Amino acid sequence: METQANDTANPKPVMDMTPMRIGLCCPHCGAKARARTSQQITPLYREIYFQCTDVECGHTYVAALSVLHTLSPSAKPNPDVNIPLSPRIVRH
Repeated sequence: METQANDTANPKPVMDMTPMRIGLCCPHCGAKARARTSQQITPLYREIYFQCTDVECGHTYVAALSVLHTLSPSAKPNPDVNIPLSPRIVRH
């Protein structure tokens, strides 16, 4: 995260909105792992199938991606989905 230079006493964080790819390294050999496929289990939980790019290692595994909390509430909330507010937001 970068900071804005206009207020040197209290720099404000600037979010980098560049699209990113989520990547993992192989937990065994440390090489990059490639997401091969994924499966949406619930609206808040997805399983991602990874394959190590080191052919000598060959590890394949499943990782999970889940929604943890809300930073900014949706303007079009799904009544079937309950995502708690971030503890940071609740404190303020």
